[in-house]
Amino acid sequence: MSVTTVDPGSLARLAEDLGDITHSSEPRLLRAKSRDRFAQSPILREVLRGKIADIYIAPGSKAELRTVVAACARHRIPITVRGGGTAQFGQGVPLSGGAVVDVTGVTGIVAQRLGTVRALCGTLVADIDAAIRPTGWELRMHPSTTRQATIGGYLAGGHAGIGSCHWGILRDRGNITAIEVMTVEEEPRLVELVGADVNTVHHAYGANGIITEVELPTAPAWTWQELVISFPDFASAARFSVEICRSEGVLKKLVSLHADPLPTYFPDLAGFVPPGHAMVLAMAAEQSMPDVEDLVRECGGSIGYRCDEGAGVYDCPLYEFTWGHSMMHYQRLDRAFIGLLAMFPADTLLESIMAVHTEFAAVGPMHLEMKRFEGGLSAQGSPVFVFESQEQVAEMTTRLQEAGLSIANTHTPTLRASGMKPWAEVESRFKRMTDPHGLLAQGKSDDEKEDDISASTALPNSGWSYRTATPS
Repeated sequence: MSVTTVDPGSLARLAEDLGDITHSSEPRLLRAKSRDRFAQSPILREVLRGKIADIYIAPGSKAELRTVVAACARHRIPITVRGGGTAQFGQGVPLSGGAVVDVTGVTGIVAQRLGTVRALCGTLVADIDAAIRPTGWELRMHPSTTRQATIGGYLAGGHAGIGSCHWGILRDRGNITAIEVMTVEEEPRLVELVGADVNTVHHAYGANGIITEVELPTAPAWTWQELVISFPDFASAARFSVEICRSEGVLKKLVSLHADPLPTYFPDLAGFVPPGHAMVLAMAAEQSMPDVEDLVRECGGSIGYRCDEGAGVYDCPLYEFTWGHSMMHYQRLDRAFIGLLAMFPADTLLESIMAVHTEFAAVGPMHLEMKRFEGGLSAQGSPVFVFESQEQVAEMTTRLQEAGLSIANTHTPTLRASGMKPWAEVESRFKRMTDPHGLLAQGKSDDEKEDDISASTALPNSGWSYRTATPS
């Protein structure tokens, strides 16, 4: 069991206050609900071993969630909010015991207006799209885990995804319309954030407010085509990936680049890619396909497979081979495979991709996801290599930064060591207001003193910097 400072008497009184709200201290359930997908990282496998909650609570409505939060505040029980458990950095793991609060029962579409949709935090991302598609609209972007991830969890722990090659990342201005959060007090309040204020709690791992409702912009729901495209060399595949994303008139939703031999790591897709070829997995609107086909030919590639979205012979949406899902597939071949979250410079994008590909060819093949970022085109990813030690990962981090890339550390559960989420006075002030007892996501925010987990998972990464305005 994890080390916890929670008083057993306080836990007993909490359980009494919960009444009929679903809760349990059954050991196997606690172990299952205290995990997310952090095991993709060999570093996190070691650091987060034995980190387990003391009680599991599953409210079935926002009203029940308020009862839970009020009781935890009264008894000073630490809270880790859990959605679908699809996070990959340990965002959903309780570092100091306490309560894991499962919000997957807090579901439903709250409102849909022209160009926006609002949903409760525990609603599956896929269920939101399914509900609004008959009206001709869909979410602008979603994670590769959209069939398992909750919308609250996506905004609390995610940053980009399918759609980001056109719309940018969640943090970019206009990609989150509003977020409602609940304070952790004896009398919990609801606080609405709009405009630049939404980034105060976006990607904060739930450390400065419990996300209860989310309002997101929507886009026209085109008929999307899934494409498995092969290229005789990595340079041709990289050129295509950059050019299609720079073709702003081409409607696309996904451009995912995998150097040889990575296509062979996907048994369901390998038959569509000749041996020795690089692969691009893409999604484009049906009406844009003539232009996509022209660009594929110009770059010397070939479309090995095409189908409507979700209708592939591989039995899942194509995007479940991309973004965070890619490493899951690679690790089925070798659990020691690992990667880094490097961001390539927009002003020299193709040149930088090719330079890193050449310099790190002996380290491992490149996996990249194309995305827009603060108005420019970028890519994220790194060579895929076999993990040997944390020192090796630190060395790779340094080398990639020396090559001109910006690195976020995905092998830590803390915001401080990650470098992906800016944490300034506005975040600290908001945490003090929403979480006066310091119960939320203990050990993960920058307001807390340096601890063993943050220190032991730190890498020499510079983190990401943003121009997007934040409130002061």
